[in-house]
Amino acid sequence: KDGRKRSQFVGPGEHIVLRTGDADAMFVWRKFIDDSGQVGVNCAVFRNESRLRSSDLIRQADAVADFCWPGERHYTYVNSEAIRSTNPGFCFVAAGWRRCGMTKSGLKILERPTVHRGTEA
Repeated sequence: KDGRKRSQFVGPGEHIVLRTGDADAMFVWRKFIDDSGQVGVNCAVFRNESRLRSSDLIRQADAVADFCWPGERHYTYVNSEAIRSTNPGFCFVAAGWRRCGMTKSGLKILERPTVHRGTEA
């Protein structure tokens, strides 16, 4: 919009982009100051078209984020209207996350509370 060429696909802040070897699943963590007031490390992108269980991929991504940002809460937004599932966000719940609210625009907020070293999610 301002004429600059974009060099990022996620937005400002710290990022970790994870993908499977076949590039059929992707998970992106983003650590930034969220205007919504949410605090922690944000799952900015998650897409799984592989044969692997989504909940297993989420647990692996959680482990990476725990290593890089120890003690941080993990959270994401789920747009129920953009997902074919009858239970949007269930793969996160199956990975140990919980539903914790809604945004003003109607997105579900899911979180994996802070895990301290030596404990598991």
